[in-house]
Amino acid sequence: MIVSDLAELRLYPVADRGAPNSEHVPIQVLQPTDMGRYGLMVGISGPQQFAMPIQDNLFWFGDGVVNAGDWIFLYTGSGSPRIHDVPDLPGSKIYTVHWGRPNTMFANSLVVPILFRTDTEEVGVPPGNLPQVGDEASA
Repeated sequence: MIVSDLAELRLYPVADRGAPNSEHVPIQVLQPTDMGRYGLMVGISGPQQFAMPIQDNLFWFGDGVVNAGDWIFLYTGSGSPRIHDVPDLPGSKIYTVHWGRPNTMFANSLVVPILFRTDTEEVGVPPGNLPQVGDEASA
């Protein structure tokens, strides 16, 4: 698959790799960005900045706009989201979010974060409900 580079965000190396309650992925915001289009996957590192995603390891940031100069710290453990001012950068914020994983994820140096943007999507139509045992409306 051929993809373009992200110009809006810059992914930094995992900080405090393998340290419980400290391990986090720092992301610098380079231009105003709606984070609802972004997620982070976990993959196995390969040659030339290629990584193979690991199944069932996806974090969606959720809707919200961040601005140039802001930072996002995605902690792999549990916690409450917080917003702090960036020291010495008036107007810039640090957004701290948590994945809620029971263990660290990046202790192995071959395991890397993969930051991605969704440009399109299609959501399946849910099927109708099936009759349930004891449901008088279906009798």
